[in-house]
Amino acid sequence: HELIPMEQMTARPLEHEDEDDYCGTSHSSISVDGDDDEGERLLARQKSNRVGFERSYAKARNKLRCIYFLGSFAYSIYLPFFVLFMKNEIGLSAGEVGLVGALQIVGGYLVGPPVSLLVDWLSVKVDCLKFRIHKYMWIASMLASTIPVQLIPLANNFASALVIAIMVSGLNAPVSSIQDASTLGFLGKESHEYGKIRFWGAIGWGLGSLMGGSIAQFFGMQYAFRLFGVGTVANAAIVLSLDFTTIQKAEESSAAGSAGGGGSSSDSVPFHHSIRRLVPTWSYALCLFVAVVAGFGGSSLQSLLLIFLSDLGAPDFLEGLALSVATISELPVFWASGYVIKRYGASSLLCASLLALTVRSILVSFLTNPWMVLPLQLLHGFTFAGTWTAGVALAKENSPVGLETSGQSVFSLSFNGIGGLSGAIVGGQLYDLVGARTMYRIKAMIFAATAILYALTLTKPKCCVK
Repeated sequence: HELIPMEQMTARPLEHEDEDDYCGTSHSSISVDGDDDEGERLLARQKSNRVGFERSYAKARNKLRCIYFLGSFAYSIYLPFFVLFMKNEIGLSAGEVGLVGALQIVGGYLVGPPVSLLVDWLSVKVDCLKFRIHKYMWIASMLASTIPVQLIPLANNFASALVIAIMVSGLNAPVSSIQDASTLGFLGKESHEYGKIRFWGAIGWGLGSLMGGSIAQFFGMQYAFRLFGVGTVANAAIVLSLDFTTIQKAEESSAAGSAGGGGSSSDSVPFHHSIRRLVPTWSYALCLFVAVVAGFGGSSLQSLLLIFLSDLGAPDFLEGLALSVATISELPVFWASGYVIKRYGASSLLCASLLALTVRSILVSFLTNPWMVLPLQLLHGFTFAGTWTAGVALAKENSPVGLETSGQSVFSLSFNGIGGLSGAIVGGQLYDLVGARTMYRIKAMIFAATAILYALTLTKPKCCVK
């Protein structure tokens, strides 16, 4: 390089002041342009990641719709035809069939909550199993439950039918809680839209009932049980394809946007302390009591209704049509439940469900023409779909972090377990002692008193009344 004397170096900036200004500006522009390019690339990557997450999120929601559809489709075939098989093929009495149904509920809820608690404990304590254990248990429970269903044609007495019923309920017990908790996890901040996913379960139940009847009539009941196996295996394959890391991303996004939901962080609260907080407040304990009452009313109202219609001289076709109308009535309630919960709160939907139970019981008690049951069946949407979606939302709000599956299991135990079992037993006894009309009126008074009590304990303006 050419050496420049000191004089020339000191004079150089004065001689080329404009050029230096130009060069400085040029370098600055290059630097700014480089920063702009880097910022654009960063924004592009963020946009790409966001688009990718939205696509995986949409795929997960579509798969969940299929899971609810196939699960309900399969069980709508198994449950009614197992009852018919016990009565027609084995020759069990109505009392024996009812006893099998009651013990089936007991067996399922002796297994479900402990298994749900174990799954949550492993997810919290073993990092490598976080989210994965729910997926593995979900698949294992579904596949295992298909085995006893395929053994139904071999049952030939009360004991064998009871063993099969308890095996099915016990092996399948964790599925409902894991499925609902996982769905809420995938939905993240949009958990109030749970009803739109559960909506497809009602469609599956309705179509399964129609298809199952045709298959049983033309090919035999054993083929209906085989179809249950095919549908369940297909459902397990869809669960296997779910990307549970989406739940983690949704939880991280939710945590970044708010301080949390119904519980404390699993890192700051010991697991055994969290278990004690599965029912954290007296207000939530009252919610669970309301769920028991709703389950008590819903189970007996629907099951004993067919007997009441038969006593009124209803044809078999009308009984089947009444069940179809009830299933159809669930669809708009499931679909709109997200809007109701977001705008008014889950407690308001639970109040509406109790009121619907009250009105439905009163109107059914005055039936003389069996065909008039069809418009009354439209209230089933509130009495079941409303109670279920409200209960799932309240369980999510009140479950400690890390115990979401156990929280759903507690609600399911209250609604289907304690409520359903007591409704089947007490409702049947009242039916025999005082008759159908008086039984429905007694239940209406119970529902009305519970609704008033629950409404009085709600202090938030959005609960029950906007």
